[in-house]
Amino acid sequence: MATTPAQIPARIIGEDGNKPRFTGRRLVLLNNTAKTSLITSQAKKVSLKLANTADFNKSRTGDFLTTALMQADGIVFDKLKVAIINEALEEPMNHLLASRATAKNFLRSEAERFLYALTPGKKKPGKVPFTDNSTATWGIQAVHVLTSNFNGKGVRVGLLDTGIDTNHPDLKARIKGKKTFISGQQVLDMNGHGTHCSGLVAGFTHATRKFRYGVAPEASLYIGKVLSNDGVGTDSSILAGIEWALHNKCQIISLSLGGSMMPGESYSEVYESVAREALANNCLIIAAAGNESERSRNKIAPVGHPANCPSIMAVGALTTTLGIADFSCGGVNSEGGQVDIAAPGENIWSTWKNKGYRRESGTSMATPIVAGLAALILQSTPKTSAAGLWMKLTQNAKRLPLPASDSGAGLAYNRI
Repeated sequence: MATTPAQIPARIIGEDGNKPRFTGRRLVLLNNTAKTSLITSQAKKVSLKLANTADFNKSRTGDFLTTALMQADGIVFDKLKVAIINEALEEPMNHLLASRATAKNFLRSEAERFLYALTPGKKKPGKVPFTDNSTATWGIQAVHVLTSNFNGKGVRVGLLDTGIDTNHPDLKARIKGKKTFISGQQVLDMNGHGTHCSGLVAGFTHATRKFRYGVAPEASLYIGKVLSNDGVGTDSSILAGIEWALHNKCQIISLSLGGSMMPGESYSEVYESVAREALANNCLIIAAAGNESERSRNKIAPVGHPANCPSIMAVGALTTTLGIADFSCGGVNSEGGQVDIAAPGENIWSTWKNKGYRRESGTSMATPIVAGLAALILQSTPKTSAAGLWMKLTQNAKRLPLPASDSGAGLAYNRI
């Protein structure tokens, strides 16, 4: 059987270059018009037993996903039209892809990946034009939200990460839905990464210092734990979280996670199909570009998976001088993989596990800042489509003297 997130050794976390890329399972893209009952019956004819998510959202825990992958040969995500097939089943799967009778419904397959919380090592900033002050963090100042009349009220943001500190005084009122997709682990964040990102979307002011650090303090958070407490997940857990967020009518999905890509490697057609399905359901997926670059050593790594999909908004990270962060990935692959927009991502203050606060750096931090700005736009113009939201974010961006391959449209910027 393929490895599940809960079974991945903690020792691999944080050891760049030693993180496994693939789980051994396969993702299969399905015909968008085919009914799940037809898919499962066709699979059954070649001795593949596929579970489905017809009652998936009624399940109280993420164990349904793990159980299905252990007791069946795979699982079909009904809404996303994607199947996960266990390893060692190449022959029947290839038969479905090649057979004249079934090839129109089983379109193509690709390897399932591990994905990781994206937080690089800390770097102390030098003398900079933006600094935290008694009013707000430097990131909040940079994206210009202090004068906004909007706070994200009524906008549903799906934040898929390591969970959240459900008892954090700054965040517990913002949690409107939560679910774990990691077997044996609760939504409660024992890592800190998900809580940090949640605070950047929907936190407001620091408990004692009273300066602002969150972008959309009245947004409704739907928390999906798709990464373990060690900060590791798989495509299965992420796709399950996306389907759950769409089921809950989230208008924005924030993904501060990813897997590294090789130069010349193309984006996932499965995730591209999923992202288009989300756009069709008026939901914009915003994802971290990745932290594998070492620009100080002339190394610019490609935008990671799944942010490199054309229909997912990829976010790069900026320093306190509004330069591109040393770790931030760039648009170096010709086959997709561009950076669409950039946001503050260095030395960012936000909430942390155990009712705490902490500074972190990464494209993971830039991504929820953009998600928060998207929530402000949707509150101001509720009928904006997901495609229209993408356009407004890029139109509102503040142009920077940086290559578009690094910063996209520029600094994500509030103009309402």
